[in-house]
Amino acid sequence: MAKNHSYRTILLFGMPGSGKGTQGAVLGQLPDLVHISMGDVFRKIPKWGKFGQEIARYTSKGALVPDDLTVRIWERHIQILEMQELLLPEQHTLILDGIPRNYPQAERMDHILNVIQIFHLRIADTEKASERLKARALRENRLDDMNEEVIKKRLQTYYEETYKTLSFYPQELVFDIDANQAPVDVLRDLVNRLSQLQHTRKAPRPSALSEMPGEPEVGASEGAA
Repeated sequence: MAKNHSYRTILLFGMPGSGKGTQGAVLGQLPDLVHISMGDVFRKIPKWGKFGQEIARYTSKGALVPDDLTVRIWERHIQILEMQELLLPEQHTLILDGIPRNYPQAERMDHILNVIQIFHLRIADTEKASERLKARALRENRLDDMNEEVIKKRLQTYYEETYKTLSFYPQELVFDIDANQAPVDVLRDLVNRLSQLQHTRKAPRPSALSEMPGEPEVGASEGAA
């Protein structure tokens, strides 16, 4: 990338159907948090263009887009956000969903991502994940996710490639969350953890983490009096 930024980053990991996109979109509404879903980035690329046609050759079969192409598209997206001042590296924290998706991507992006937390949305019931994918496919007109073979391939690819990527990072950064719960309960666990980070990490400036409601300081009212 043209600028040598290190982006403060929270990663979302979880198998397809675990709710990463839903939770990431909600977190992205908080001040100073910027959610980027690589799936959404890919889908917004015109299908008739060079990149779009190349992407479709893989996604239509449930396969991952090649690493080099994925990272180049991500870098271009980041540059556009910075140019529009929707992303200010000194102020914002990235919430990344769908990237890095494998070990080589994690290695390649290590020098530009300052990962402060990894949320691992665990879902043990693959049938439940499959049902969620089909429901989303109907809701969002993503017909590929209605295909049983494509779903199997995506789940297999997750276990073979994406899940193993967690081992690239220090395990103390990984925070497991039960994604079998209702979405609102998953969100509760995410926000509770972010609240804990507020108290254990020293932020250089007020951020979304420090703006979350917390317990009033003991003696605060006496001091005000």
